[in-house]
Amino acid sequence: MSEHIRKNRVLKEKQVEDLAKEILKYPVVALFKLDNLPAKYLQQSKSKLKKDAKFKVAKNTVLMRALKKAGLKDDFLSTSKGPYGILLSKLGPFKLFKELKRTRGQAYAKPGQIAPHDIVIPAGETSFPAGPALSEFKQAGLDVKIIGGKIHITKDKVVAKAGEAISPMASKTLQKLDIKPFEIGVELNAAQRDGVIYLRDVLDVDEEEYLNRLLSGFNNARAVSVEIAYPTKQNIELLIVKAHNNAKYLAVSENIPEKEVLDLILAKAHSQAGALSKLTGN
Repeated sequence: MSEHIRKNRVLKEKQVEDLAKEILKYPVVALFKLDNLPAKYLQQSKSKLKKDAKFKVAKNTVLMRALKKAGLKDDFLSTSKGPYGILLSKLGPFKLFKELKRTRGQAYAKPGQIAPHDIVIPAGETSFPAGPALSEFKQAGLDVKIIGGKIHITKDKVVAKAGEAISPMASKTLQKLDIKPFEIGVELNAAQRDGVIYLRDVLDVDEEEYLNRLLSGFNNARAVSVEIAYPTKQNIELLIVKAHNNAKYLAVSENIPEKEVLDLILAKAHSQAGALSKLTGN
């Protein structure tokens, strides 16, 4: 074995050892995709999360050996294919995913890229005057007309459906209209904490929808607890009001002359007297 090869092996072993030790210092370990990730977006995420996370990039063989040395299991390592990096953090997996999402930027669509969702060019006024752009928009399948010297798109147009490749014409038109349908930045494949693996589809939570569902569940549970008169801290005021109203109803129904319902009992008696008078003709 040549001296050069031996030195390289020693350096690689030290790199693995040092990285494994660093991995063990953090409760959350995540893997992120490196393919199709421009360096400037990786640097952008590093800069914005420098207080909350550490990004580690090396050859996959080095990363895998370091992760295994730190005790990470194959079921976690197998969540990422192709080139990937390691993200170390003390933030919880969901918080980390959310913060990473905030660092992502918008990007134009390139020909041949697969649309992540239906890509729509909305109706409305453009900044373009009548001219060559008019024929270009028509070639892209847009309904357009001239209003006040400007090109107007008269109907929403889906230029690429989810899962379809984006055509060169659609790409050119989207760029001309400054529509950036792609998010670009660091994408987590998976995160692990305390032996639990969180995949991307679990981490990508729509907070507004989640809170609405949580609130709906709370309201439904409270309604049931009030209906069956099961007292809790959250429903006790409603139960007291319900009991009070039931007591009033019972007092009026049974003509119990309590001060709080006396007016209601008298009104009831007056109504019954009037009805009786009509029946007897008096």
